[in-house]
Amino acid sequence: MSRQFRTGDQTFVRELNRSILLERLWVGSPVSRADLAGSTGLNKTTVSSLVDGLISDGFVREIGLDASAGGRPGVLLELNPDAGLMIGAEIGVECLNVVVSNLRASVSWRRQVLFERSDSLEHVLERLATMLRQAKQHCQRRGLRLFGAGITIPGLVDVGSGTLVFEPNMGWTNVAVRQHLMDRLHIPILIDNDANAAALAERYFGVARGVDDFAYVVANIGLGTGLVLGGHILLGVSGHAGEAGHTTIDPDGPLCRCGNRGCWERLASQRALMERAEQAIAAGRPTLLASTTDHGPARVNMQTVLQAAQAGDDVALEALHETGVYLGIGIANLVNIFNPSLVVLGGTLSLAHEFLLPVARQVAQERAMRELRQAARIVVSAFKADACVMGGVALVLHGLLSRPQLVLSRPSQRVLGRAAADLAPAFADETGAQT
Repeated sequence: MSRQFRTGDQTFVRELNRSILLERLWVGSPVSRADLAGSTGLNKTTVSSLVDGLISDGFVREIGLDASAGGRPGVLLELNPDAGLMIGAEIGVECLNVVVSNLRASVSWRRQVLFERSDSLEHVLERLATMLRQAKQHCQRRGLRLFGAGITIPGLVDVGSGTLVFEPNMGWTNVAVRQHLMDRLHIPILIDNDANAAALAERYFGVARGVDDFAYVVANIGLGTGLVLGGHILLGVSGHAGEAGHTTIDPDGPLCRCGNRGCWERLASQRALMERAEQAIAAGRPTLLASTTDHGPARVNMQTVLQAAQAGDDVALEALHETGVYLGIGIANLVNIFNPSLVVLGGTLSLAHEFLLPVARQVAQERAMRELRQAARIVVSAFKADACVMGGVALVLHGLLSRPQLVLSRPSQRVLGRAAADLAPAFADETGAQT
């Protein structure tokens, strides 16, 4: 006996088909309705009906005729990059970053705020809420829909509930980040680990477009990895896979804030690079980094290390070289375990890629198995220091392409209100499932 579809089944199928069309338009624009029918296997009537709805919603636009087609030319379609706006936000160690982007990652607004590690969690979240509110106001001034905000956080994240489970560098545990922000902003908010989100951004907008198997290394104060295998983010049984920054490289190495010793993060992150430079200064080695100001010794940071290295400063160059060695050791481990075709370095440390990657590539070449290393290219992220904040943008885009009804069913709303915020848990569950 054939099974009859219930209304809910039909709604699901229609949503799924709309998602398939959006994905094809994202990847292959411009295309005709006939092209969409041929590439998706959907019948022409279904495609025409869905496309008409997407055009009515302002999500797809017609851009002319396909002159190359034989016979009667078809009307070409493309995803409208300005159908609406997305907010990306990064909670980093001692910094908050927020951007507003269209659907093709063109940023129209950004803010960055620094905070002290001693600042209370409540203070940091309130500052972030203020920045998000300003971003929301920017969207209102533009007169465009706001599809939601994606927030990235280093550490262990429960994507389903939007909770930060543990962040070792700031010592935060069990923080209901999404609920805190939704109560104040009333827009859909998605939360995920920064490395996973950065990997998603690289796959949508950056150097990993079309790559199904790659490892993303995001190195800031801490270090994490997002692992994409078969086109899907590797989540693990509890959703926390990818914590390669806390794998042991040196069992007798420096103490990590996670409680272990010799973690990859402690040897190959921005923090590790700064510590090497500071130790050389403390030892009295002559270096451009040992300059002073009216307020005492100048602070060593990525900018000063890069400037010194570019001027040929031995201390800066040696610190970068040693950091590159440990970066290469960890990358070799990733190559041997996961056999990716690509390894991408992003985060603040990647600003020094011209010094780090040649060393890391050489070390990985020496330590990874030949058959595996030959398949893996090691490259710098398209977004470098913006990797995580653009990851927030990618979370919203991914949810949008996966669950378009959550926003497209409300074409009259320019900025989504509380009703849409109530849908955020389902919206977020989808983003945590796959890339």
